[in-house]
Amino acid sequence: MIKFMRRVPAGTFLIPMVVSMVIYSFWPSLFKIGGPTEAFFSSAGTNYIIGLLVFASGTTVDLHKIGKLLKHQGALVVFKIVLSTIYSFVFLYFFGLEGIWGISGLGFVAVIMSINPAINLSITDTYGEKDDAAIYPFAVIPSLPAIPLIIMSVYISGGLGEVDWTPVISVFFPLIVGIIFGNVDKEMGKIFGAAMPASLILLGWLLGQNMNMFEAIKSGVSGVIVTVIFMALTMPLMDFFETKILHYEGYSGIALSTVAGVTTAVPAIVAVALPQVSEYVVSATAQILTATIITNVFAPIIVRKLYGKRHH
Repeated sequence: MIKFMRRVPAGTFLIPMVVSMVIYSFWPSLFKIGGPTEAFFSSAGTNYIIGLLVFASGTTVDLHKIGKLLKHQGALVVFKIVLSTIYSFVFLYFFGLEGIWGISGLGFVAVIMSINPAINLSITDTYGEKDDAAIYPFAVIPSLPAIPLIIMSVYISGGLGEVDWTPVISVFFPLIVGIIFGNVDKEMGKIFGAAMPASLILLGWLLGQNMNMFEAIKSGVSGVIVTVIFMALTMPLMDFFETKILHYEGYSGIALSTVAGVTTAVPAIVAVALPQVSEYVVSATAQILTATIITNVFAPIIVRKLYGKRHH
């Protein structure tokens, strides 16, 4: 089974996610029986696995090589955030909260800002350098509610409002601890670094449980449209920035142009702080789900084709 998953681009993350999504779409309460079973097999363990991945990736960070990481992967993440922020305000300026083609301002901002670092981790493990894995915790941040909440707050009230910075801080804490441990004892990086592929499989399984394929189908045309817009606006520019400006292969630029499953929680959280967007939560969540499925499937395929073309 592992050999099969490795033959599929980003398969160690993607295949468990799809299998889990299908199973839980029919049996949403499966394994929710409490105790170790629920903690291990249900989405209850999602944050723990994300924390483990962040910590593990931190242990692999060599502070002597951090400059190289920031020049490549770090620059890509920053570029994606800046690019997405510009797109968000342009969309809100022209189309407002109601949006266009069934795509609300909330849905667009959440989708365009998102990054799936798990896909990037899988792709860099196959086509990139092992040191690139250390960008994982930084790439998680755009998929959290903080940045979309800031953007929506600025648009609606012209200020930051009640922005909760706790999710961002909670990502950085295990990262910093991991970096400290990994640099004090290099064996920590070897031990926890080896756990990252297994953690990716578990993360795919856990995130799939929060994706209902029937809801994705309901999003219909609007979900597909926002996904096409996302890919058209981000992938070419990310690839151009990585290959022409940073002078790298270009695979991470495509990998970072993906939507994360955890972003499905963004609309509801933003709506708690900004009730003005409450009516758009359901449709936005379904659109994010559709974008997650499509981009997670197609990004690895695109990378594999690019790899074949550039190494032919």
